Amino acid sequence: MAMSGNWLGHFSWGSTGNYGQFNISFNPNGTFGGSFNGQWFEQDGTLLLGFDTGPAKYGFNVCSNVGAGAMSTFTGLTGAAYLTKSGTVGIQELAASAARKQSHNAAGMPT
Repeated sequence: MAMSGNWLGHFSWGSTGNYGQFNISFNPNGTFGGSFNGQWFEQDGTLLLGFDTGPAKYGFNVCSNVGAGAMSTFTGLTGAAYLTKSGTVGIQELAASAARKQSHNAAGMPT
């Protein structure tokens, strides 16, 4: 599966169940933009993300228009994450104002 288009990432440092959000747009050259920039790699439904501006690395299992996974800074900060492709029918997304504030942003930098 080749990643493409606009997605919404949901992240929870410490796996508290309180999720922040970030926009992500996958480019065919292995980079992404949106709320943050970085690189991505996908093979056989496994998606890896690395950010240009922070230490966080994400790993997702992606099936069609959704993905679930985990992230780490590899210095003690870990959490849970999921992705939803924009426009996916049956997915109710939180308004940006309803997203919970996290101690660190999606890239793993303190907020």
